[in-house]
Amino acid sequence: MCAFRPNELRISIIGAGKIGEALARRLLENGYEELVATCRSEERERELRASGIPVIRDNRYAVERSDVVVISVKPFQVAGVLKEVRDLVDYDKLLISVAAGVTSEFVERVLGREARVIRAMPNINAVVGESVTALARGAHAREEDMEIAKEIFGTVGHCVEVEERLLDAITAYSGSGPAYALVFIEAMVQAGLKTGIPRDLSLLLAAYTLSGTARLLLETKKHPAELRDLVTTPGGVTIEAIHVREKSGFRAMLMDAVYEALKKSLQIRELLAESAE
Repeated sequence: MCAFRPNELRISIIGAGKIGEALARRLLENGYEELVATCRSEERERELRASGIPVIRDNRYAVERSDVVVISVKPFQVAGVLKEVRDLVDYDKLLISVAAGVTSEFVERVLGREARVIRAMPNINAVVGESVTALARGAHAREEDMEIAKEIFGTVGHCVEVEERLLDAITAYSGSGPAYALVFIEAMVQAGLKTGIPRDLSLLLAAYTLSGTARLLLETKKHPAELRDLVTTPGGVTIEAIHVREKSGFRAMLMDAVYEALKKSLQIRELLAESAE
C-alpha cells in the first residue's frame, strides 16, 4: 500500500469539468482535505464553491502548493497548461493526465525535462463512483506513484494498471463505453414503447437489466455466452430476439464502431504531437 495517508497528500486538479469535479468530490468525501481544483470562469467557480469544492482560477498557485497535479483539461489545452506551469514542476511532483491522446512523452517534451507522469483514462461513471480507470506509467514514474494514482482514482471506482500503448484503444473502448451503453439503453426503451410498456417503466427496466447483468457477470466470473445460455431456452422467446439481432450484424457493427473511435483517438494523438513541435 502507499505510504501516504489522505491528509498528507496535497492534490490539485487542473480543470474542474465533469471528471475533475467528480474526482474532487469523491476525494473530499474520502478524507483528502489538502485539495484544490481550478476552473476558468467566475460562474463555474461560484457553482463549485456552492457545492463545497475548494476552487480557484490560478493554475500556478494550485501547482506550486501540490505534491500531485491532476491535469483534467481537454487534450488540446494540455500543452498550454503545461507551458504555463512548467517552471514550477520539478521531479518532486507527480503529474497525472486524464486527457485522451496525451502521452507521457508528450508531457515531458512540453515540460522540457524528465517527469514523473501517470496517464489515467476514467469514464463519466466517475460521477457516481462507478468508473473503471486504466492507469499507465510513464518512463520515469515510480511504483509509489502508481500506488498513489490507484488510491486517488479508487475513490471514483475501479482501477486497472495497463501498458501505456493500450491507452488509445482503452479510450475508444471504456472511455467512450458509457455512450455505447446509453445508446443501447435508449434502443431498449424504444423497443419497450413499441411493445406497449410505458416510457418511465421501460427506462427503469432497461437500466436495471443492464446494471444487474454486469454485476452477474462480474460476480460469477463466467463467460458472457455461458450466462446468456441460462436465459436462452430451445424454441423460446429469447432465441427469437437473438436471431434477429444476429441477422442485423450487431456484433460487427459494435466492433467497427470501437475501431473507428480508436482511429479518431490516434488522430488526436498525432495532432497533439505536431502541436508540441
